[in-house]
Amino acid sequence: MISDSPSTLGRSPTDTCAKHSRCPADPTLSEQQHQDREAEQAVPLKRSVLSAVGWAGGTRFAAQLANWAMTLVTVRLLRPQDYGLMAITMAVAGFLASTSAIGFANVIVQNRRITEEECRAVFGVILVIHAACLVVLCAVSPLIAWFYGEPRLVALLLVASLMFIPLAFQAIPRATLEKKFDLKTTSRVDLVANISGGALILLLAWSGAGVWSLVIGMLFTALLKTIGLSVVAPYFERPSFTFRNLSEILLFGGLRSVEAALWAVYSASDVFIIGRLLGSHVLGIYSVGRVVAALPVEKLMLVIGPVVFPAFAQVQHDRAGALQYLEKGIRLLAFLCLPVFFGLAATAPEIVELVLGPHWSEAATPLAILALGMALRPIGALVSPFLVAIGEYVASFKNTLFATILFPLAFIVGSHWGLIGVCAAWLVAYPLQLGGLLRRVGHATKVPLVKLLLPLLSPLVGALIMFGAVNVVSGMLPAGLGTKTALAALIGTGALVYLGYAAVMLRPVLAEVVHLLR
Repeated sequence: MISDSPSTLGRSPTDTCAKHSRCPADPTLSEQQHQDREAEQAVPLKRSVLSAVGWAGGTRFAAQLANWAMTLVTVRLLRPQDYGLMAITMAVAGFLASTSAIGFANVIVQNRRITEEECRAVFGVILVIHAACLVVLCAVSPLIAWFYGEPRLVALLLVASLMFIPLAFQAIPRATLEKKFDLKTTSRVDLVANISGGALILLLAWSGAGVWSLVIGMLFTALLKTIGLSVVAPYFERPSFTFRNLSEILLFGGLRSVEAALWAVYSASDVFIIGRLLGSHVLGIYSVGRVVAALPVEKLMLVIGPVVFPAFAQVQHDRAGALQYLEKGIRLLAFLCLPVFFGLAATAPEIVELVLGPHWSEAATPLAILALGMALRPIGALVSPFLVAIGEYVASFKNTLFATILFPLAFIVGSHWGLIGVCAAWLVAYPLQLGGLLRRVGHATKVPLVKLLLPLLSPLVGALIMFGAVNVVSGMLPAGLGTKTALAALIGTGALVYLGYAAVMLRPVLAEVVHLLR
């Protein structure tokens, strides 16, 4: 664990002064005047974050509505084996992609005074790593195909390796826009690319392309994003492959890249284990259940993900202020997300029958378990960037290393009970990981762990009460009632119960949500 002081990466005299911004610089000002000045300084950041979230929310919500519809139609056109093969392909390719740019792109966002020479050096590192990833993926594709007993994986992995070319050239333009909180521009680019890519996947799936529709659609989407970002934030400087005097940047970027690789291992370990031990059919059922269960957090992170890290980086030298933002974020995410996940778990059979179709009926129980197991993921997605942004990237690295050991062990043990056992592993592993993450935040900020856990308690109780009420009503519905009517009744019941609970027990948080929306 590194010290409590913020990272000195790229610190300028202005940054050093910012570190002490809470100390009275002018003895002629009263304590109240200092507080007023700090409040005034916080307003621009708050407005920037809300504006960024607003643009990301508006444009990406529109894109996601279209993509949800296209994805659900595509699921009906493809078989479980297709999704199983794609899950393996993306697990291997995604592992390499996670090591390729994120750590060094984070350098641009976190370092407030990066020079042009340093930026060119970062660009050179990104190009080298992406080229290496492309070569490695091509080289290991026969071995991966042999390991899973699926010869088709060779061609899928070879084609998927091409995604490292567009990814290499979009890293710096995206990081530059994120550093400036220009979510308006990135959201527009992602909107066009995601809708276009989803439409191509749907068209190819309808024409009978099978798993190739997913691979080609992924490549097409990445290419469109790279073209769009290169137009709105062009970066065509010559890369530098001289890395002298960049030890701290290389340390930060390298550690973040290794952490991203570890994160990819633990996040894809269920795919590797199920594919090897339980087969591609079971993996396909699990993958679809996991995709649906993770929809709330994945779509939420599309909106707030690009904002969280830059926002915390802006206040990295004021840990007390940054911690207040974190606590508020935990409180709001718990209030908004827990009832969604618990409601998804309670209505899983109806959702699978209505949305996915009868040939996916095996996914109902896994979906219900996974939704409960992933209910706390939005909180973790907020906390981890907080640690990195305030300079505690070693603490974040240690937590990811812990997760890389914990999750595979949980999935291996759970696989002894088949698909249900692997799903149930989430119920144990993720709360343990989040607890460790919050403990590290408490250590870095000198805050008791219980203070970080308290905002979760009341929304969790409300979600549990709602979950019980929906299950009771589900058991009372007439047997001949249509699926659409039943699902509408259950959703209405859950909404009424949770809102009623919130009006009594969570009134301040409810008012806070209404205020933010206004």
